[in-house]
Parts: sequence; C-alpha cells; structure tokens
Amino acid sequence: MNNSENFNHSKSEIYLFAYLALVFISVAAMASYFAYDCIGPLTPKLKQVMGLSSTQVYMLYSIYSIPVILFVVVGGVLADKLGVRKSAILFTAVFTLGTVMTASENYVIMLIGRFLFGIGAESYYVVMNKILAKWFKGRGLAMAFGVNLFLCRAGTYAAFFGLPWLAQNYTLATALWIVAGINILGLLVTLLYALLDRYGERKNLVAFVEEESDEAFRFSDTFRLPAAFWVISLLCVTYYSAIFPFQGAATDFFVERYSMDNVAAGRLAGTIILISMFSTWIFGAIVDKFGKRATMMIIGSLAMIPCHVSMAYTNISPWIPMIVLGLSFSLVPAAMWPALPLMVKDRQLGTAYGVIAMIQNIGLFTFPLAVGAIRDATGSYNPAMIMFAGLGVLGFIFAIWLKFLEGKAGGYLEKA
Repeated sequence: MNNSENFNHSKSEIYLFAYLALVFISVAAMASYFAYDCIGPLTPKLKQVMGLSSTQVYMLYSIYSIPVILFVVVGGVLADKLGVRKSAILFTAVFTLGTVMTASENYVIMLIGRFLFGIGAESYYVVMNKILAKWFKGRGLAMAFGVNLFLCRAGTYAAFFGLPWLAQNYTLATALWIVAGINILGLLVTLLYALLDRYGERKNLVAFVEEESDEAFRFSDTFRLPAAFWVISLLCVTYYSAIFPFQGAATDFFVERYSMDNVAAGRLAGTIILISMFSTWIFGAIVDKFGKRATMMIIGSLAMIPCHVSMAYTNISPWIPMIVLGLSFSLVPAAMWPALPLMVKDRQLGTAYGVIAMIQNIGLFTFPLAVGAIRDATGSYNPAMIMFAGLGVLGFIFAIWLKFLEGKAGGYLEKA
C-alpha cells in the first residue's frame, strides 16, 4: 500500500510526472547504450588505428559481461535495499567512469573501463526496470517499457549512425570522448531524477512506495522463483545472444560480405535498432490493451531464425532480413520485460531483474568471444551466422515452453 501523504491528483498530473520520470531515467540509459554499442561501429577503426585483432575487439564486449555475471544480482539486491534513488546515482557514476577510461586508446585501460562500465550499466538497468514498475505498474507498464526501449535504442542507433562518420572525418579518440561526454550528461540527469523521485513519493504520485528491506539476502532464495521465471531467463539469454553479438559484429560483417564502406555498413547495421525504436512502444501498447505476451515472444523468436542464415548464404538484399530482425527485436522485448512484474513480488523485483541480467550476460560474455575466434580462425563470419540461427531455434523452443507453463498457471501472461 502507498503510505505517503494523501493527495488528490488528476490522472493527467500523475502521468505527467510519471513520463517525466521515464524520460529522466531513459537519458542515462540512452547514454549507456550509446557507449555499449560504440565498439561495433568503431571495429574497423580499432583494428586500423590500434592494430587490434577481431578477438581483441570483441573482448571489449565480453569483458563488459564478466562483472555483470558476478555482480549484477548483488546490484539487484542493493536496489531493493537502498532504494532506487541512491542506487541509480551510484551505478550511473560507476558506468560513466568506465566510459571515460574507455576513451584512453590504451587497450589495457580500455578493458578496465569496459569492466567498470559493465558493473555500473547492467546494475543501473536493474534499477531502471524497478523504477518503471514503481511509476507505471497498473498504469500502462508495457507502454512505458516500450517508450523506454525506444529512447535506449536511439542511443544505439546514434552509435551506428554517427560514430563511423566521426572516426572517419576526425579521429578515433574524438568519437570515444564524445561517448564519454554524453555519459557525463546522463549522470547529471540522474541526479535530477533523484529529486523528482523524492517529490513523487511525498506527493503520492508513484504507483507504490518502496520499502527498504532489512531481510538478509540468501542466494538460495532465487531458486524459489517460479519455473516460468527460469524459462523466460533461458529465452532471454538465447534470444539476446543472437542479437547483441551479431549487432556488434554487423558493421565488420557487412564491410566484408557486401564490400561496403564503414559508414554505409554502420548505417545498415543500425537498421535493427531503427525499426525497433519505433515499433517496440507500439507493441508495448498492444500488450497493455490485449495481453498476449507469451504469443508475441513466440512470434518474435520464430521470425529471427532465418535472418542470419539468409544474409550469410543467399543473395537476398540484407535490408530485408535486417528489417525482420528489427521487428523481432520489438516483439520479444515489448512482451518479455513487462512480464516479469507479473511473476514476482514488488519487493523482489530488483533481485529478479538482477538474476535475469546475470543469466543474459553469461551469453553476452561467451558469444562475442566465439564470434571473434570464429572470424580469426576461418576468415569468415558465416559460421558465426549459423551459430546465431541455432540460438534463435533455442529461443523459439523456450518461448513455446513458457506459453505452456503460464497456460497451466491460468494464462496470466496472455491477459491484458
């Protein structure tokens, strides 16, 4: 129950502050997406300027996930114990420091920076998801997730659209320092969010007020989460492992496969993000109105399977599978992330998001390294594209399993 002072607010006033909170938390996330995905579009320049191999470049992706695997559950617990204001500021400061170190152009310092960036960014996403539930649970949560993903992916698209041009017309260092500067701006906006959050609680504008937990966390408690949670976690790791590592390699893949220049290849690679930016919030609105979350995850997973193979082994225009991937990357997240608050209690949300992020990042650590090793060993990305298609098949199987489980539990994911 919301135990703040009692105030009477109009619906428009509540939504005004809720969407203002949404924009504030999304700015830092957008900056972090811009930073996470800066490696992919800059891959040709990193190889040219710093003399890195494919394996070394993709290690900059994989090292991001090492601390996430080890730390993000703790980050989720901290979010539950400290509250979203303190934890959002803490984690944003950590990942911003990581982006500054990544701009050094010293490979060892860059690795340390990406390590810190992983600790802060993924823990911040756990907090961000809890913030969305805090303001929007019962008020159009799926739509809010969709808008949030739109803004986050704008950061990714900006990386693929703008960074190759900056590196080509200026320097690699210029591109990396612009990434760091945008993340410093994100930290400042997070401080503004903390003020807004405090005001929202005092004026009873939030959907629920957090209660700091004094209970000791036991890792064994995570195994008491429902079976559907673990299946959706498996869907998450297989699905995202076929999207993000491919996204990171896509610019270099298109340069080699279609003889494109770096700028054109980066913009084609950004198509997934551009499509999903505009369609995710639409699918989120559909989820709020009609439900069908499990069905949407099945359709999205199925749509992804032929895309990677067709780009590697057919003469079809790459624009077609990239557009389909963009739609797939809208359907699955628009249904997946708003489904979690339906599975776990409010006080466990941070922990649940932390666990799923840990599982997801086991894949995001493993598969970029696999892509780099395959490319260096074979001189081609084509075997890696088969690997991505195989992950898509697994994701489809887990989506069907999820629908079966939630159907036995009353079909709560299919309800509006």
